[in-house]
Amino acid sequence: MGKVLVLLSGLMMLQTAMAADGTISFSGAIVEPSCTTATQLQGTSVTCTREGVDKVRTIALNQSQQALPYQLGTVRVKSVNNLKFIEVTYK
Repeated sequence: MGKVLVLLSGLMMLQTAMAADGTISFSGAIVEPSCTTATQLQGTSVTCTREGVDKVRTIALNQSQQALPYQLGTVRVKSVNNLKFIEVTYK
């Protein structure tokens, strides 16, 4: 009788773990700031901070894709009508 009761309670818990609508919710917090960009006369740089330590990488405007500091993602430089756009993509 004890084995049947354990099996039935296991099946009941399995049903409650299934999501009927396919929605999965996460809770938490973003604990690190996003990377920042700065454009000066000397060029453009990207600064990323992890655990209180800043890493700065100079962005070459003539290259199309470059890595962010800490390997957090990529930076892509796009040109449209003599304007340069910096697109940051995080992993």
